[in-house]
Amino acid sequence: MRFTASPLLSSLLLGTLFLAPGALAQLIPEEITVETMSSPGENWFISKTDGPGYIFDANTGEMQGLLSLSDYTPAVTIWAPREEFYAAESYLSRGVYGDRTDIIAIYDYENLSPVAEIEIPNHMARLSVRNHLGLTGNGRHLAVLNMNPGHSVSIVDVADRVFVYEISTPGCAVIMPVAENDFLQVCGDGTLQLIQLDISGFETNRVRSPQFFDVIEDAVFDRTARSADGWYLITHGGTIYEVSTDDNQISISDGWDIVSEEDQGWRPGGDEFFGAHQDSGLIYVAMHQGDIDTHHVAGTQVWVLSSNTGRLLQKMEMDSPVTSLMVTQEANPKLIVATEEGDTEVFDAISFQHERSIQTPGASMFEDF
Repeated sequence: MRFTASPLLSSLLLGTLFLAPGALAQLIPEEITVETMSSPGENWFISKTDGPGYIFDANTGEMQGLLSLSDYTPAVTIWAPREEFYAAESYLSRGVYGDRTDIIAIYDYENLSPVAEIEIPNHMARLSVRNHLGLTGNGRHLAVLNMNPGHSVSIVDVADRVFVYEISTPGCAVIMPVAENDFLQVCGDGTLQLIQLDISGFETNRVRSPQFFDVIEDAVFDRTARSADGWYLITHGGTIYEVSTDDNQISISDGWDIVSEEDQGWRPGGDEFFGAHQDSGLIYVAMHQGDIDTHHVAGTQVWVLSSNTGRLLQKMEMDSPVTSLMVTQEANPKLIVATEEGDTEVFDAISFQHERSIQTPGASMFEDF
């Protein structure tokens, strides 16, 4: 077979032959560098979107890294002693359809790369809700809420990288870790459920509280906020309860109403609209004016309340309605707010002064370092 070179190819070959001696040796290969994330500083946070999780420094507004999460990730959490992130992720083999695989993905701090994945039952509730995922107090077991369509919880040992088992929890949802290896749930009959695990992650005890709210008259939200000793719960009408445990005993405080007579018509609402600073006892709630069952409406104000006195301290008027918020837990905390316009606003959580705006592609929730 005869081969005839094209004029262009002939020119390139001739040019190569007549290069000056040593010319090829002078070509210096480009160095490839890999950026790594520095050690997290004060007031760092994750801005979780419907896709990736963006890591920001609230003090500077600078982006520090990105977690490549799946489009079906309800939440992500952190265990600082191991310098790892844990995300519940769901995948479909054809992108939007096909065989489904649910996993717990483990990412390291330095490279923000997956270092392990643990397959779990394909029952995960793929809703963007912070309390559908919870890491136990000892940092060993991750609890993931399932809806299939009944409620259950998958327990994963993230230290040993193994799925433990699936606990049936009919009528009860939300994951609120307490003590070293236990978690609370809110139940549809107006009670709380406590599930206690052994060192291997298997259930050893289950306790139910007395009924303390009416699911028809004024239901508790599935959005919660950590307190110094447990969790704050809030109802659709604006009543706050603090709940905690002592071994197998569940304690529920008397509820206190945040909406006064002159503020009738104001309601909590949004996505992740409820947060607290544990050391100071300050509680932050996105509020709007609306009728009953407007709990998905974004807040036009953020109310700041003292859990110590039950008093309303401040009403922060927002330029754009608030969809989600979070309070960092440092001594000088920041209030991180997502707006309907897609921006993230940073406030001093004590003085309530606006500090900066961060351009983000629409945060659905935040996670503190």
